[in-house]
Amino acid sequence: KVRPMFQVDISHCKLKTSQRGASLIEVLITMLIVAIGLLGAGGLQLVATRYQQTAQSRGQAINQVMFIAEKIKANASALVAASPPDQASIYLAADGYAAATLAALPADPACGSVISGTAQTACTNMSSAVRDMREWRRSLESLPGGRGSIFSVSSGGVTDPVARQIIVMWNEKQDSEVGTASSPNPAATTDTTCPTPRVAGVRCFSMVVTP
Repeated sequence: KVRPMFQVDISHCKLKTSQRGASLIEVLITMLIVAIGLLGAGGLQLVATRYQQTAQSRGQAINQVMFIAEKIKANASALVAASPPDQASIYLAADGYAAATLAALPADPACGSVISGTAQTACTNMSSAVRDMREWRRSLESLPGGRGSIFSVSSGGVTDPVARQIIVMWNEKQDSEVGTASSPNPAATTDTTCPTPRVAGVRCFSMVVTP
């Protein structure tokens, strides 16, 4: 009998092939786990950014309410001096979101300031109220879609002559925002604390002030 001089260990080759296949599967599983982890981290970062923006907007809204409240308190005599009541002179701008623009207020009285080196006339209580309202609505533009309104306060059918409800309105991203600037979020909710007519996606913060 003639025996072959060389023998090939087939079982050893199959073992190496099997090991290489197992390693590839392990690498793919590891990559899948890493990808899922990265997607989760990205989602958490997006949520954290959204909540940070929401908190910042609400903080600015509170500051804006306090801004005009201090103006009203400093010029409280304008609230009782007007007869008959005048919307601009007694800090009233009872507008819904769509109408609460700077253009809806009376023209700038151009008082109490220096323009191009020329001093303007001194402001009266009434003109100060107009100027304060215009400055306030202009400053609200720092909020996303920021606008503001001021309403009188009634209780039991009686209107308080000096109390005012200040409302700051702004656009706030929803938890599941899917809209764009040109196509608003169709799932946006409506804040019932906002003045009518209400706009979906607009949030409101209000406070009653009595000088």
